[in-house]
Amino acid sequence: MNLLTRPSFIQTIGQISSSNDPHHTLIYTEINHAPKIASLLQGITAEEQLISAIQLIIYNRIKHLPNACMGKLGWNRFAVILKLPVKECLEIAEDLAQLLDNQSVDIEGVSYYPKLIIGVTPLSPEYKTTERILAAVDEALFQARRTGNSIVKLIEHDDPILHDYYDSLSLLPVITEGLKNQSFVLFAQPIVPIAQQAVDGQKYEVLLRYKNQKGIIDLEGRFLQTAELFHVSREVDFYVVHQFCRFFAQQRQTNAVYSLNISGSTIRYSPFIDLLQKEFKQFGVNPEQVCFEITETVADRDYKQAIHFMNLLKNRLGCQLSLDDIGIGSSNLANLSKFNVDFLKIDGSFINNFLVEPYSELVINFITSAAKLYGRKTIAEYVENAQQLAKLKELGVDFAQGYFTGKPEMLFDPMVD
Repeated sequence: MNLLTRPSFIQTIGQISSSNDPHHTLIYTEINHAPKIASLLQGITAEEQLISAIQLIIYNRIKHLPNACMGKLGWNRFAVILKLPVKECLEIAEDLAQLLDNQSVDIEGVSYYPKLIIGVTPLSPEYKTTERILAAVDEALFQARRTGNSIVKLIEHDDPILHDYYDSLSLLPVITEGLKNQSFVLFAQPIVPIAQQAVDGQKYEVLLRYKNQKGIIDLEGRFLQTAELFHVSREVDFYVVHQFCRFFAQQRQTNAVYSLNISGSTIRYSPFIDLLQKEFKQFGVNPEQVCFEITETVADRDYKQAIHFMNLLKNRLGCQLSLDDIGIGSSNLANLSKFNVDFLKIDGSFINNFLVEPYSELVINFITSAAKLYGRKTIAEYVENAQQLAKLKELGVDFAQGYFTGKPEMLFDPMVD
């Protein structure tokens, strides 16, 4: 059995799926954490030896199976087509994962312990196109990668997860063209003080909205989720920063503070700070009037990088900081003290039902107490009525954001001078 190239293998997938033969299944394997393993190897030759060794393990497991077809679809990805029902192929995929669990791969006298993650999907004619089959198995890999090493995930053509994936995929060209053509506009939602004490200046969160060719604003689009899924959220962040700086340069002088959201991919991009400093200087932006919001989940996941990034924003540039979606991450008191932020933003899921749900009120109390302990201010999202606002005031929350206290309104349209 010869190892097919990527183009030949994809062509084979198309031929089989269009033949209406229901008994073929695609197994898609990825060497998990391959870049990290490769970094430990001594040179390209050793790296190629490792990949070849894993290729041989997979090949030896499937070579005797009927009508087996194997191809290399990427540097660390191999795919197999078997003329077997999906149930049997799942067992074979589990066996492949366990093969690497139970042995090491020795390269130049050093033992390595690579792991596989595997996606499986039947080559069903219901997919209609080869692209949809590849999207399905790629989503299966994504789900497996999120779970851990030696994981096998099955996705079929009618899986709800896959429909969400297709919906997001259809938005990807809209995002790309929208950023290029400046079809995304900036909205701003007020963040208001709950107590009646005097507060210097107003606060707003800057929100991104899409304006189509007819001038209609899409308020419900899943653009940010799509950007995160397909790794273009950094480009979205750059766009928001640039357009906000343009807005700031054109506005009348005020002391309002504007909050901008920053994704995990931007936190991991070290040149961002220099680019941000350049934008501020070019457009005359006062860094003290800019607050960057980073979600607690992102901060937990990239803890050291997040700490470093926040310190640069605050100490080098002089910006304010807000830790967003508090309550759905770890909410560890020790960690909260290490994030040098100005605001802790309570996730809206707790505000929605805290009047009738004791646990949600307990979480809000916990966050408010932690904020007071470490000298932070708190912001409650999704405040929708007077009863919620009154209770939040009683609990000692400092600021409120939601449709009751102020709806988002247009802040800046890049296409309008």
